[in-house]
Amino acid sequence: MDFDLSEEQSMLAASCERLVRERCTFEARRAQAREDARVRPPLWAELTELGLTAICVPEATGGLGRPLLDGALVAQALGRGWLLEPFVDCALAAARTLAFAPASSTRDAALAALASGQKITVPIGAARRDNGLLIGQAPHAAHAHAFLWLLDERLLLTLASNYSRRAWRQFDGTPAAEVQCPESSAIVLAEGDAAREAWEAGCAAARIGRIAEGVGLSKSVLDITAEYLRTRKQFGQPIGRFQALAHRMADLLILYEQSQSLMLAAAMKAEGTDGARSLDAAQVMAHRAFRSIGQQAIQLHGGIGMTDEYAVSHYVKRLLAIELELGDVDTALARFAGEDAPAAGRRQSAETAGTR
Repeated sequence: MDFDLSEEQSMLAASCERLVRERCTFEARRAQAREDARVRPPLWAELTELGLTAICVPEATGGLGRPLLDGALVAQALGRGWLLEPFVDCALAAARTLAFAPASSTRDAALAALASGQKITVPIGAARRDNGLLIGQAPHAAHAHAFLWLLDERLLLTLASNYSRRAWRQFDGTPAAEVQCPESSAIVLAEGDAAREAWEAGCAAARIGRIAEGVGLSKSVLDITAEYLRTRKQFGQPIGRFQALAHRMADLLILYEQSQSLMLAAAMKAEGTDGARSLDAAQVMAHRAFRSIGQQAIQLHGGIGMTDEYAVSHYVKRLLAIELELGDVDTALARFAGEDAPAAGRRQSAETAGTR
């Protein structure tokens, strides 16, 4: 498989990396993570200006019509700066769900609003019905303008003009909320197989985006750790010169490269016949890489790596949150191996993976 990026893709990644360097410092992100969860992310306007919210929206509805690989590259670049914006949930998951839904004036209008950045749309995971209300939770639902639901084999769209919410910050700083919308206000976008196929396309995009975000963030963790090993001295020399620590860093770098390669492969094969299996492989590798890199980064730093004032502690918490959002790794491994996954695992993957 050819992992060489086109000139356009390289420029796209470079522009995102420049934005992260200039606007996504740890101090700025730490302050943002303490704000009210309902506050709209300040960087969202700049992502819109760069056209990133339109990246996976079809050209016919005002988007750029780029492949999912381009969206993954953006998620990876933004992930390096502790991503607190709903790029994965909105620009990838919601956009792909809507794009794979049957064409209609409502769907096209929702895609156009998403592409323009005017309306943040997010899928709602673990949705349920109670006394005429649609109830569910999702990251970034606190400041979203529209929601996508999958209930009773129907893909539904609701607007935030008629709903209630309970917002909070998750342990990693990501805003989240439980929302309640009157079922009578829901618009049916698709039913039956069409609804499931659209939802599964969105779930796959969410999983790839989450893995890409984690790959970018794990690289930042490795860079910070390597710099610490170069500057922290013990016994008259930088501790990074000790062979045991140097070899440990080399092992972590290999895990990073493996997770990045499988993420790119999954993004490239997303719409092929082997897409689901490649995505499961990427998730399994990402789980191993993120867990090892996070744990070893804390270990190599010592006590300072756990302090609130140090970036690594926050980045590792986000890596752990990404693992949880991706879902059960054992189920993904069983699917990859061709074994029967538990029914609960299959249901979680199809309906909520990457959206909780």
